[in-house]
Amino acid sequence: MLRSSARRQQPAWANAYGARHRNDGKRMKLFALFAFPALVLGGGGYVLNEYANVESISDDYCYERIDQHQSVFLIDSSFTHDMSDAQFRDLLTAHQRAYRALPANGRISIYTTAAHVNGSIPSPVFSACRPAATPAEQDAIGAPSKPAPYLRNQAADAEAEFLAAVDAVLADARDPDTAAADSPVLEQLYAISIDPGFQGLDRSLTVVTDGIQNSEIARFCSVRGDMPSFSAFETRPAYQDVRPDSFAGTQVSILLVEFGELPAPGLEHCTNQELRNWWRDYAEANGAEHLRLTPLRYWAQR
Repeated sequence: MLRSSARRQQPAWANAYGARHRNDGKRMKLFALFAFPALVLGGGGYVLNEYANVESISDDYCYERIDQHQSVFLIDSSFTHDMSDAQFRDLLTAHQRAYRALPANGRISIYTTAAHVNGSIPSPVFSACRPAATPAEQDAIGAPSKPAPYLRNQAADAEAEFLAAVDAVLADARDPDTAAADSPVLEQLYAISIDPGFQGLDRSLTVVTDGIQNSEIARFCSVRGDMPSFSAFETRPAYQDVRPDSFAGTQVSILLVEFGELPAPGLEHCTNQELRNWWRDYAEANGAEHLRLTPLRYWAQR
């Protein structure tokens, strides 16, 4: 009993030490309790901040780059509702090839003169980029690394959206209610040439037209003398207002839609060859260095 009582009784200094030790322990626990979340949140904040600084791709699959390739399609919608199925297939093929030929992050834009979207300062009815499809392409444009399956799926989604947009544009082109009432091809080419989004030397331009300019400036084929040789036409005062900025370095493709042999009733003042020569001379005189002119035949229908 005496031993038990002695064991229970502690000196005063021991009691004070034990109380202080217990209080210190509580303080350390409280410190840990509050400090740990702060440390986690602080570290998480750092991670989130670092993640926020990672460049992300835009909704139209583009990373902004000053050397970005620009590919433009201009569709003259004054005649397209009369095109044959074969010619529409040609247009679809041309769009597909242009998209697939884009370098990674190259932008493709489609302009039309359809009645519900036309204007003197045109804007594209569709514009997007072809995103990188492989880690090597992603690295080549200096974009954040992504897993190969992710890039492959993203590229497939982007192409599917592009082809859906082309289908919608071509559906408009087939609709007589959206057909343009005139054909200001020269005016539209001038507007595109000065568009801030179509500058630099890494660019391509595809023009879908029947070649028949039809506006206040000139009415090709239907009015005698309105389509002289290009060398004569470019001296006219009216042309100075629509002379485009240089197409230097631009890959220019003219898809010349033909419906038959010219001259024809209502278009008595030109031939098919004269139209081809005129547009070839126009492009070359304005600096196009890589010109390709392709007649799109109507083809016989069953």
